[in-house]
Amino acid sequence: MADTGNRYDIFVSYRRADRELVASVVRRLEQRGVAVWYDANIEGGADWRETIVEALTNSRMLAIFFSEECNNSRQLKKELAVADSLAKPVVPILIENTQPRGAYLYELADRNWIQVFPDPMAHIDELVEHLAALAGKSDDGPAAKRPPSVLKSAPAPQAANDDTLEEKEKKLDEAIGELISEAVDPGRAAPKAADAYVGRVGSSGTPIRKLPDIPPFRYIDWLFLIPGFIAIAAWQLITTAGQYTPDTSDRGVAIIALYCLAFAGIYGAVVFPVRYYLRCRPVLVALMKYLATSAMFFLAGAGVMLSGLDRGYMQGEDFIGFLRIFGLAWVFLSLIAFAIYGVLAGQRAIRSFRSNIRKL
Repeated sequence: MADTGNRYDIFVSYRRADRELVASVVRRLEQRGVAVWYDANIEGGADWRETIVEALTNSRMLAIFFSEECNNSRQLKKELAVADSLAKPVVPILIENTQPRGAYLYELADRNWIQVFPDPMAHIDELVEHLAALAGKSDDGPAAKRPPSVLKSAPAPQAANDDTLEEKEKKLDEAIGELISEAVDPGRAAPKAADAYVGRVGSSGTPIRKLPDIPPFRYIDWLFLIPGFIAIAAWQLITTAGQYTPDTSDRGVAIIALYCLAFAGIYGAVVFPVRYYLRCRPVLVALMKYLATSAMFFLAGAGVMLSGLDRGYMQGEDFIGFLRIFGLAWVFLSLIAFAIYGVLAGQRAIRSFRSNIRKL
């Protein structure tokens, strides 16, 4: 590779099984004057972790040749995290009939994808042209003028019943590939502006402002909570009029505070999972943050009850009953909320992934 002053146009991430395809693409990109880094450039004896981070930091974008094996790659997670933190465009290239799972589904579902399966080697010219355009090295050569490919392999000829297992697997892969391709909007081509592949940070490199998740309150919540608190206080004062003396007024205040905390907890049990869903938080992350937020309300209520025990206007049985009822309600609401959350988030991520696959 020609000396580029340790600056690269594209950092390539892939799995070893796809090395032949990647090497072919890299060679053609370099012939176009695109400076590419991939792990074949790591010198013997070098610290490969530091080398990868340095190369990715000095690259304009990250291109991922995504196959089924990528779902098991911890290194790819780290590379995605570095790219996002630096506002690097990330270009996922789907080279197999698969889809991201788990953390990768969350990280990559909303990205613009490029589809080249079921026969990636047959579409190297279009892929090289597209990547070169993203790197600002496009030209008006034959590849640029060639009409876009439909990116589907020709129908397989009729085979005898004694097809080999490999041939049967290939046919099945092509059939499933056609089904997934139906989800691709043929009228929308893969974008050729690098900024279209930037993730959850702005194209200027400034991360999008993070909203608080523990607790995930917004100002609009007070439009519902404050009237509720006022109604609870008014109801308690009306129903207990004359029951408390100045010496026992603390008990009335404590009961009102407890009811207000219970109301806020029920409100949060309904609203907070919806809010995490709208913020596209991963299910497990949202669950942990929800439990932490709920624990804040739970401990605050327990504190009020302990204060009542200390002042002598509440019995120990009342405190145990409070812990039992509120604890069971907390667990029950959490399980229901996040069972629904998991289903909805998974379906949304899959739909988003399929709708963002683009043909060259």
